[in-house]
Amino acid sequence: MSSLKIIHNHKNCIGCNACVLIAPQSWRMNQKTGKSELIGAEKKGNLFITDIFECDKQANQDAAEACPMNIIKISS
Repeated sequence: MSSLKIIHNHKNCIGCNACVLIAPQSWRMNQKTGKSELIGAEKKGNLFITDIFECDKQANQDAAEACPMNIIKISS
C-alpha cells in the first residue's frame, strides 16, 4: 500500500488562499507570513511534505489545480 503525500513549495507561495478554501483540513494561512501552510508538514529543504488520507486526495488535488503558482503536488 502506497502512502499519499502532499508536497508544498512554501517559499513560492503568494498567499492567494485557494488551497485553504478548497481543502481546509490540510491547509491554513499563516497570519505572520501571509502564506499558506501545510498542516502537520515536515520541512525537507525548501519543501514541506505530509501524508494524507485517500479521502483527502481529491480536495487536495483540486487545491493543487487551483494554485496559480503550481507549487502543490500530490504523490503516491
